[in-house]
Amino acid sequence: MSDDSAAILMRLLPPVTWNDFATKQDLETLGNFMQLSFNNSMLETRNEMRKEFVDETGILRKEMYGEFASLRKEMYLEFAAIRSELRDEIDVLRREMQGEFVAVRREMHTEFVAVRKEMQAGFLDLHKELNHQTHRMFMGILGINTLLMSVAIAAFKLL
Repeated sequence: MSDDSAAILMRLLPPVTWNDFATKQDLETLGNFMQLSFNNSMLETRNEMRKEFVDETGILRKEMYGEFASLRKEMYLEFAAIRSELRDEIDVLRREMQGEFVAVRREMHTEFVAVRKEMQAGFLDLHKELNHQTHRMFMGILGINTLLMSVAIAAFKLL
């Protein structure tokens, strides 16, 4: 650029002093300030995010605790209903078994009475038969003894 052009350009610039111009140190200070401001903004953002995360986590915990408490209550009620149903079923089975046991006892008692009667009748018949056989044996032995006595007397007379 020529000197004339430079002079025209300088006349067109607004009147400023050298204090109005930025130096390297001014730019470095401004850069450090901007970096510090950026770091502070990042730190604030991080702190806000951490606070929101903690808050949201707390809310989520409370909601989950409520859900788990509700689920626990539902499960308790369901288990209580199942326990009640099982007790009822066991009571029904117990009554059925008691009825069956009573029927089996009656049947066994009836069978034992019948067997006892049959055995008593058999023993009575056996007793009668033994008495009859004993009487026949006694009579047979008596007859044999009488015959032997007669033979002995006859033999004695012959001698």
